[in-house]
Order: sequence, then structure tokens, then C-alpha cells
Amino acid sequence: MGITKLYGATRFGQVHARHLDARGKKTQAPLICLHPAPSSGLYFTTVMPMLNSGRQVIAPDYPGYGGSDELATQPSIADYAQATLELLENIGIDVPVDILGFHTGCLVAAEMVLLQPDSVRRLVLCDVPYFDAEQRRNLHQQMAQPMAISGELDSIAGPWRFNIDSRIDTVPLPRAFELFAEHLRAGSKDYFGFAAAFSYDCESRFAALDADVALLATQSALREATVTLAKAMDRASFTDVTEVTTSVFESGAAAIAKRINEALDR
Repeated sequence: MGITKLYGATRFGQVHARHLDARGKKTQAPLICLHPAPSSGLYFTTVMPMLNSGRQVIAPDYPGYGGSDELATQPSIADYAQATLELLENIGIDVPVDILGFHTGCLVAAEMVLLQPDSVRRLVLCDVPYFDAEQRRNLHQQMAQPMAISGELDSIAGPWRFNIDSRIDTVPLPRAFELFAEHLRAGSKDYFGFAAAFSYDCESRFAALDADVALLATQSALREATVTLAKAMDRASFTDVTEVTTSVFESGAAAIAKRINEALDR
């Protein structure tokens, strides 16, 4: 059986997730894949079949994204983390999990550990948006703005550029269009994830983190931020993923999956 859909009730409404059962006997902790904004668990469908040897893989949609219920007000990273923890409880995941975070998902993963330390075994964080307060303020002003939807096609030009124009050479057009359509599902609240991420006190929250953490830095715009976090965390392992330069979970899917599996098995 391939990837299936499931739902769980949370205080934020119904949360949707994609699920892929383990290949072979379940001998490893479940792997939870936490997506970047403004996408959904769809982001991971390329790599889920490369990560499920001996483990089930679950890729939730944060409230307000993908197939999860819409949010009326701006959430925090803690809200996304709480929703994910409640989803896992309500779908019967009662053992410590491993978590893969990418971009915004790295922050949600860290917060899940801080909220419920015993629920998480290991974190694999790829391309972490670890910024100081001034950087976060600037990024909040740039990126945490609602999409002004109107009757003009140009009103959705931003998502088109983000998902299709910028990836046309590295992502097959049907897949890029699929990601574009998923982006549009969040409507004018597509910025909620960015607003949550750039309001998150990275320095203090990661400093409080007591967990087994593997940091992966691809050759992307977030490489230096991930390197900065690695220097600030005594217990974290760091891998410079030199072979992945663009479209991490698309053209780089096989390479990043190999690195993720190595980090989980270490």
C-alpha cells in the first residue's frame, strides 16, 4: 500500500496527515516529517518511500495548511507543535518518535521536544531558520504579509514564482504545479507560518533544548543560519550536505534521504 491519508482531532480542529507504513518489520521509531511554510505534508511525498525502511512515516499539515482545518487567528510555533502532538496521540502513536524538520518544521520540531520531552527520541533538522532578533524582525516585515487576493491573475503571481518559476529547471512541471496548488489552499493566510517562524525566539528556545539533534545543511540560503546553530549547540552533530544545492526534496530527494537515514541510524 502507498501513501494514505488520515485525520486526528485537536484543539485546533481536524489535522490532516499523509501516512506511509513501514517496509518490512517495524523495528524503528515512527518518523514525523514537518513541512516548511507555506506548504504541507505534500512536500515530503517524494522522500517518504525512501525513509520508511522499518518505520512508518507521517507527514502532517499544520492547522491552516493543506487538508487541515483553517485557523481564524495567527498561530504560534507552539500552536503548531501542540497540534502535532495531539494528532499523534489521537492516531494512536504512543511511543517516542523521530522528527525530520525542514525550514519552519525545524522550529516546530524543537518546540515539540520542549513541550513533551518524552515524546521525541531524535531530531533531524535540515536547513534551520535560526536567526537573531534583528534578523527575525526584518524577515517578518519582508515575508509575513498576507497574499492580497483579487480578481486579477497577478494577485497569485507570488506563489507562481515561488513554486514554479524558481524551480522550472529542477522540478518537473506537474510536481511544481501540485506544490503551487497546495500553496494556494492557505489563501490570504498563507503567511501565517512565516509570521510564526519569525516571531519565534530561536536563541532561547534552542538553548533550552535537551535532545539528540542532527543538523543537516544543504548548499542553500539557510546554510549559514544552520552553521550558526551548530556552533551554539554543544550536543548537536553537524553535516555539511555539499551534494544538495537546490530543490532539496525534489531533484535532491535521493541524496537528502540518504543523509537523513544516516542521521537516524547513527
